[in-house]
Amino acid sequence: MKYYKCLSYLAAIFLVTLLFAKANAQDDGFDHFVQTEGSKLMAGDEQLRFISFNIPNLLITEDEMAFRRKHAFELPTAYELRDALESVKQMGGQVARAYCIPVRRQSDTKDIPRYVTNPGEFNERAFQTMDTLLAIANDVGVRVIIPFLNNWQWQGGRPQYADFRGKESDEFWTDEQLIADFKKTIKYTINRTNTVTGEKYKNDEAILCWETGNELTSPLSWTQEITKFIKEQDSNHLVMSGYHAMNDRPPRPGLIEETPTVDIISSHPYETNPADV
Repeated sequence: MKYYKCLSYLAAIFLVTLLFAKANAQDDGFDHFVQTEGSKLMAGDEQLRFISFNIPNLLITEDEMAFRRKHAFELPTAYELRDALESVKQMGGQVARAYCIPVRRQSDTKDIPRYVTNPGEFNERAFQTMDTLLAIANDVGVRVIIPFLNNWQWQGGRPQYADFRGKESDEFWTDEQLIADFKKTIKYTINRTNTVTGEKYKNDEAILCWETGNELTSPLSWTQEITKFIKEQDSNHLVMSGYHAMNDRPPRPGLIEETPTVDIISSHPYETNPADV
C-alpha cells in the first residue's frame, strides 16, 4: 500500500513539475517588437517605460580578475550573462544596454577576444557569446539595446576601423571605404542566425533597438546614411542615434526633423565635478 502511495506522490510531483515547466516555456520570449507611437515606446498595446542599467560586460568582460593572463579581457560566460539579466529583472528592470561590438586594436595580443578582427572578418566564438546573451534575454524577459560602434578606442571602435586601412579616425565619417567596412559589420550582425535559438537577429524581439554607437561625434550625413542602411537590413527593430548629446549639448540639428530613420534619440548626462559646485 505504501509503495502505491509513493508512486502516486511521485506521479503528482512529476505532473506538477511538467505543468510548471510548460507554463514557464509559454512565458519565454516576447510577443511583440518594440515600436513607436508618437513619443511613446510601445510593446503591443502596452507602453514601455523603464529605468535600468548599462552593462558593459554583456559582450566582453574587461575586468577579468582570475589573473590567468596578462590582460583583463574575456568573453562572459552564460552564468555571468544570466546573473546580470536576472539581477536587472529582480530589480524591476525590463531593458539593459550592452556596450559596443568590440573591434580588434593594433596593440591586441592574439588571445584578446574581439568580435570584428578585420574589415568583413568576424570572430565566431565571440559572436556565439552574443547568441547566448539574446537567448538568455528571451528566457529572462529583459530586452537588450545593442550599439554597433564606439566613438573611442576603448574595446575598439571608430579609430580601429580607420587603423585597418591606415587612415585617420576622423576620416571614418566620410571615407567611402571605411563606411563600407562598417556596413559589413552591421549587415553581418543583423542577418546573423543565432546558434542557440536558430533565429536571425533581425527577427529577435528581445532586441529593443539597434544603436548607431556610443557617444558618436558623427555628422548628420553619416547618421542619415547609416540609419537608412540599418532600416534596409532590418524592418522590425527601432534605431537609436548614438550622437553624443550630453548635459547642455542638445542632439545635432536636423537629427530629429530630417532623419526619419532615427526612432530614438539619446543623451549622456554626466554629474558635474563636485569640486566645481
